[in-house]
Amino acid sequence: MKPVHLLKARRIACPGGPAGPVPTFRCRLRVQLHRGRLDHQLADGLAADSFEDRALRASQLSGLPARRRVARSLRELVKAAERPTGALLSSAVPVSRRAVVPWREALLGLAERLERPGPINPCGVARMLVLITDGGGPLYDPSARDALGDAIWWIADGLQP
Repeated sequence: MKPVHLLKARRIACPGGPAGPVPTFRCRLRVQLHRGRLDHQLADGLAADSFEDRALRASQLSGLPARRRVARSLRELVKAAERPTGALLSSAVPVSRRAVVPWREALLGLAERLERPGPINPCGVARMLVLITDGGGPLYDPSARDALGDAIWWIADGLQP
């Protein structure tokens, strides 16, 4: 392990603002442990700059590496929905073909938008993560085709800088 004096501090830029103070180890740990709750708060539109943990999570989500990971997950979900169902045993919640396939192009368009360089609102990225990780949500519920369309518009609205 490197001595503390050799570690370089990173500046975290909040979306749309100048680089803020370096987050403490404690803050980074809290964000790592509570990122699901922070994602829900950002998805609900709570201001990123009103709370240190939310500001750090928003900065993480607006970065290109995180956006690419979310886009890749979304593409994998679409591929899973297009594959014929098999008799494979899995603990994963199966993606609903009935809900996802009609919205395939819109979902892939969101993934493409996430991968484009340039500013993006972390609220939309958080909304996408909420959609992907909610096992009872419209991606996984066969009767939620209309709800998935509403969720796609909700996410697209949240991506606007």
